[in-house]
Amino acid sequence: MDFSSRMFCINNEFTGALITGTEVVWLTFPRYDSSPVFSRLLDERGGSFGISGEVATQEYLVPNVLKTVLKDGTEVVDLLLRGEHSLVRKINARTPREIWVDPTFNYGRVKAKVYRLSNGIYKLVNPENPEFLELHLIFPSIQETSRGWVISGDGYAFLGHFSDERFGIFGKELRFDVETGVERTINYWRNLIRRGKGRGKISRLEIPGFKGEDLVTAYETSVGMLLGLMYNPTGAVVAAPTTSLPEIEGGVRNWDYRFAWVRDSSIVAEGLISAGHTMDARRIIEFLSRMVSFTTKPFLYPLYSIDGSVPPKEVEIPWLSGFMNSRPVRVGNAAAAQLQLDLEGFFMDALYKYYVATGDVSYVRGHLDVIEYIADWVSENWKLQDVGIWEERGVQAHYTHSKAMMWVALERAGKLMKVVDRENKWKEVRKEVREWVMENCVNQGKFVKKPGSDEVDSALLTLPLYGFVEPSDETFLNTLTEIERNLVVDGQAKRYMRDFLGEARYPFTLASLWLARVYIKLGRVEDAERTISGILEATRGTYLVGEHVDPKRKLFTGNFPQAFAQSNLILALNELAEARSTSPEEDQ
Repeated sequence: MDFSSRMFCINNEFTGALITGTEVVWLTFPRYDSSPVFSRLLDERGGSFGISGEVATQEYLVPNVLKTVLKDGTEVVDLLLRGEHSLVRKINARTPREIWVDPTFNYGRVKAKVYRLSNGIYKLVNPENPEFLELHLIFPSIQETSRGWVISGDGYAFLGHFSDERFGIFGKELRFDVETGVERTINYWRNLIRRGKGRGKISRLEIPGFKGEDLVTAYETSVGMLLGLMYNPTGAVVAAPTTSLPEIEGGVRNWDYRFAWVRDSSIVAEGLISAGHTMDARRIIEFLSRMVSFTTKPFLYPLYSIDGSVPPKEVEIPWLSGFMNSRPVRVGNAAAAQLQLDLEGFFMDALYKYYVATGDVSYVRGHLDVIEYIADWVSENWKLQDVGIWEERGVQAHYTHSKAMMWVALERAGKLMKVVDRENKWKEVRKEVREWVMENCVNQGKFVKKPGSDEVDSALLTLPLYGFVEPSDETFLNTLTEIERNLVVDGQAKRYMRDFLGEARYPFTLASLWLARVYIKLGRVEDAERTISGILEATRGTYLVGEHVDPKRKLFTGNFPQAFAQSNLILALNELAEARSTSPEEDQ
């Protein structure tokens, strides 16, 4: 398995699975940040759930429901059941198919013990604790083999996760109806997507290599992916459902992204608001608002566990070889202990955009304590140094992007105070922050990533996107020219030239989509289309967006799919559709 393998992701607001070909190579139970039961994605010994046969076609039936047609006509529908910790593979087998289910526990270190409970029913036990999987093979014909089973006819393979022996399905008197669960799960995703907006506008777009129907699929897949990546019990959104997929094959930039980053979550909320899913966005905003501390920095941690608890310590898993032998495999994320000062700005922007979309004054009134505390804290602490958006380890500075987002926090707070007829007491500090940036973070007529530097980074692309400057601002235009000269490769933007780990080899998808959105604001629509087209080409028809993109090979690297990049694809497509609908060509 390598980066050229086409991977699909399915989710159910509890957990997610990655599928390549007919094989489930990554699945965590019972939730996103749990140990995987299938982790072949990170090590050949990690276990998988496979079905024999060559793929003819593969696409989403609806978001988070994958349909695969094999060359013999066999059809496979994969999904994670709504409201359950279970995977179902509906198989209409035209010829006998071999199935294998080879789970492991504790990140691949412990193989499951298998017990046959009845014909086609098996218990797959973790020998180190009470958890187990229950496998039901519901087919007209089932034959055991040394590796697994051969099934014939139409039926279902159900795999459920249970915490201990009190649970499970076998032996219970309640009716067990997999077919209804599958049908209702498909309908759930179909109806959820229908509640959004934007399909009509997107369908009228056309960019190099992609027609309107392709862009609608990309748009709705993105929306469905973001909704699926939300942890339903709390409203937290994981940045990605995977850990340790490397930026560079064989490299060490391997991190665990299965947490709710304040920044990423706020960006996801922004994308969902743009797509018309305001109530889902509100759930994310509400989760974040409940994380606000009133005794210290509002967002004390840049990321939280999906249940809202303190993130776990970062550790390495030495017995896993890693994706394409990329060590180390990491669980947990040390960035949780970093000081990042842009977070409050992203959150306040999402909250303000929720208000603009809904006019929900009562929600603003109900969160005045959060709004005021954030603005007060930023006013008193904006002169601090931090690690910045790129989370450089062991390096703190006065990053331009961080200061600009602190300005955003104060600016949005002022607007929200006006909504409820309250005094905006942060005007002068906001002005002071802006003046400091203009005096200290501009070098030779362009913004730079920090005072005293002559380098730019792609975080500066956010300055017009979040209103710190106008897109036509001369200093920003000079900055954009410098970014294009030094960071843009084949229409895709790197984050920066290098960091504490060395050169940044591949462009960063989020930065590329920021670039496209800036182009749209400047009226450079064809440039924006080329950038978006390059990203969509790298999705290889899955329309799932990765963390980094190799523009030469048209492949994604890093954790996958990446929520804040997927959200910016939604924003870019909506803004492109808006630009096209108001362009002179459209008006004629």
